[in-house]
Parts: sequence; structure tokens; C-alpha cells
Amino acid sequence: MKKLNNNLPKEPFLKRVGKRKGLVAIGIIVLLSIVFLVIKLVQSSDLVDKKKPTYSVHILRKEDPILFDGIVQASEIQEEYYDASEGTLSEVLIENGQNVEAGTNLFTYTNEENQKLLDEQNRQYSRVEQKHSEVVTNLANAREELKTANANIENNSQAAEPSLDVNLEESDRTKELENSQNKLITYETNKAEAKATIESAEIAIKELNEQKEDIEYEIERLRDNVSNTVQARIAGVIELEESNTDILKSRSEKPILRLMSHELIIAATVSEYDYNKVKVDAPVQINLMTSNKVLNGKISQVGTLPLQSVEKEPSSRYSFVVVPDEVIQYGFSVQVGIEENIIYLPYSTIIEREGKKKYVFVNKKGQVERRKVEGTKKGNFFILEKNQV
Repeated sequence: MKKLNNNLPKEPFLKRVGKRKGLVAIGIIVLLSIVFLVIKLVQSSDLVDKKKPTYSVHILRKEDPILFDGIVQASEIQEEYYDASEGTLSEVLIENGQNVEAGTNLFTYTNEENQKLLDEQNRQYSRVEQKHSEVVTNLANAREELKTANANIENNSQAAEPSLDVNLEESDRTKELENSQNKLITYETNKAEAKATIESAEIAIKELNEQKEDIEYEIERLRDNVSNTVQARIAGVIELEESNTDILKSRSEKPILRLMSHELIIAATVSEYDYNKVKVDAPVQINLMTSNKVLNGKISQVGTLPLQSVEKEPSSRYSFVVVPDEVIQYGFSVQVGIEENIIYLPYSTIIEREGKKKYVFVNKKGQVERRKVEGTKKGNFFILEKNQV
């Protein structure tokens, strides 16, 4: 067993501790240097990554249809109001909910004032007719009298001439001649009176006929205005606000009845911002608010003038009309959907190269390819002319 060399020089304790602290400080400095190098390397790596190109991805989806609120209405509506100038309502000829054809009698007016005038004209016509009948009879009698007078004149013409009968005394011939001449004068007088009566009667008959024509015209005019029946101009369903009895007593400003056609339309409105998206003959989808049922239809009319503005309305509104393919209940609320059939792209996805040509990169099933597109810039979007991607 070796013995320790007691002859080696011995260092003080504090000196030995100082040496150890120096070694620790050196170790900390080395460690910090390593950490600093690592941080630099990481920062350098981040800078490299930041220099790599970045891409934005836009997923194309089918745009939801534009929706417009609408109300189901009859395509034609006939409203009839009480018209005091026509007289008083005397009879209602239809019932609420009744289906009628064009030309069906709906209700009747009676004009009491015109009825009084008509009665007076009828009485006047009767008087003229009676007088006309009397004059016609007088004319017939006068013609018979003229005929008789002509016959008597012809028969007595020879007797009124001097007689050549030698067997008669002079006094007898004279007396016979006077008698014959007197008769002839009477017959001539009768003839003249008959002619005058005939001429007067013919003039009277002409005047009476003219009076009859005037009275007949006035009677016909009054008769048309005494009783006036209003008819249905279209085929459809009757809607009465009141019962038939109440209508006859009513003088309100409400319509007596409304006649709604069987053909239906949907009345809707569009704002000025979407006006150009609503086109005549464009197909639409009709969503019933009372169910999930969806019907088809098409736009039949688009208004060119704005509707009367409402207070605080942010934009002008225009009316348009949709014709549904199926029957819908009158008054139902619906939503009309219009497919735009266009695709919007953020303009930032468009790459302009080779002059005015425009391209996008399309990722289709994992394969990215460049594709030329055509369209129009609108704000921050690019509208494709058709589905090109």
C-alpha cells in the first residue's frame, strides 16, 4: 500500500473554489453561444420559409337563387261599385263563391225617375196611336165616299143634259133636268169633300207616324235606362263582401262584388339593384310559404316604371308578374327564386398575361392547371360569361 506523498505543495481552499467558478462561467458562456446559434438558425429558417410563394384558394359553389316576396292573385279582377246614377239596386242574381261564365247577369239597377218618364211616354204613345187609328178610319171612309161620288157623277152625267124625249112636256123636261143637275152638283160636292178629307187624313197620318217614331225612340231609350243589368266580363269566382240582402241596402264605397278569374298570377316586386336580373320568359322557382312544396313558373311581365315610393324606402322598386305552372290558392304568400346562372370570382384570383388575356389556376382532382377565362370585372369580383372552370 502506497503512502501519500506528504511532500506535495498544498493550495488554499478559497483558491481551489475560485478555479471551479471560472470553469462554470466558461461553461455558461459556451451554452449561451450554442443557444444563440440555434436561434439564428431558426430565424434564418423562418426567413427562408417566408420567402416561399403563398396561394389563396377559392372554392366555386352554386349560388343560391335570389328570392323575392310575392302574393298569388287572379290574373283579371272585375270590381263593381254601387252607382247611384244608375238608380237603386233591385236584384242580386249571384251568390258568394259562385263560378260564373262571361256574360252571366250579376245584379240589376232600377231607375225610378226614368220609369216615371217611361210611363208618361207610353201614355202619350197610346193617345197618338188612338188618334192614328181614327184618322186611318176616316181616310178609309173618305176613299169610299170618293168612290161612291165618282160612280154617282158618272151615272147622272147624261141625266143632267137636256132631254130629247118628245113625249115629255116642256115643263116636265125642265123639272127633270133641274133635278139631275142638282144631284150632280151634290155628287161633285161630295167628291170634293172626300178628296179634301183624304188629303188631310194622309197628311195627319204622316205626322202621327213621325210622332210615333219619336215616342218609340224615347221609350226604347228610357226602357234601356229603367232597368240596367250588369254582366260578368270574364269567367271566374264571385266574392261578395256582404249578403245579398245587405247589398241591396248598402251605399258604401266598397265594391258590391269582386269577380276573380280562374287564371292566376304572382305579383312581386324587385329593387333597382336587382332589376336587370329579372327578365321576361325567365324560368323561376316558386316556394310556398305554407309548405315545402316548390313549383315552377316563368316571368310574364316586368314593369318599366317605379312603384309609388314609400317613406324611408332605400331604393326604387318595380313590379313584375310570374305565371305559375300549377294552381295555387288565391292570396297565398310565396317566394319567387331566380337563378342567376353566373359565377363570381374574387378578382385577386385572376392572372393577367399576354396582353388582355386572363387566366386562373384550377385544381381539379389534385391536378392544377392554368385555364383561360372570359368575363367582366365588377367591383372586386370577376363575372364569368359562362361556366368556364
